[in-house]
Amino acid sequence: MASYKAVQGVLYALRDFLKERMKNDLDTVLTSPDVSILGTVELRKPPTESSGEGSPKINSIGIYLHRVSVDPFGRNRYVQSRLPNSAPQPELAVNLHLFLLAWTTNGESEAVLTTWAMQQIGSALELGYSHLHSYDKSWAREDVIQIQPEEMSTEDLLRIWDSLPGNYILSVPYIVKTLRLLPVPEVTENKPVTSLVTPYFGVGESAHGN
Repeated sequence: MASYKAVQGVLYALRDFLKERMKNDLDTVLTSPDVSILGTVELRKPPTESSGEGSPKINSIGIYLHRVSVDPFGRNRYVQSRLPNSAPQPELAVNLHLFLLAWTTNGESEAVLTTWAMQQIGSALELGYSHLHSYDKSWAREDVIQIQPEEMSTEDLLRIWDSLPGNYILSVPYIVKTLRLLPVPEVTENKPVTSLVTPYFGVGESAHGN
């Protein structure tokens, strides 16, 4: 089970996974290859050679999260409550929909970055505790997510890009299945009253001792 931090953690874990393997493969092919997590703000402008500090580097594999959906097969899963005499809570199972982008300025680099990233992920890439625990401490040792190519028609792909800022960039759709998010923590009420103490005053006495 994971917390809300797991969504960002998956993006970081995939970035780290690709960057680690990139060192041995692409350093001799491209100038300073990198992996960047892209947001909508970055997509507003095309990549340039003079990217500023904090901006995605040129010759990067871009990871762009364009959609988060509820997993239809996880709607009836429940988590046992840690509180006594409490009913199980439904877990929230979500899938992440990603684009891998070639964040570069020329066709040769675009082809190399795209096909290399596709080769690393393959037909399915699994990330587990060792990849994600540092980003989300609630991630359990038995929890695993899988990154797979997502089937998407050209029409659907272009329709998504039509709704995004900026021009189309060579991109490959992937789906991350499945993040099992923890339910909202239950509110614990105060302990029930088990006894009531009533002060007793003798004859001629008051609460002030007179």
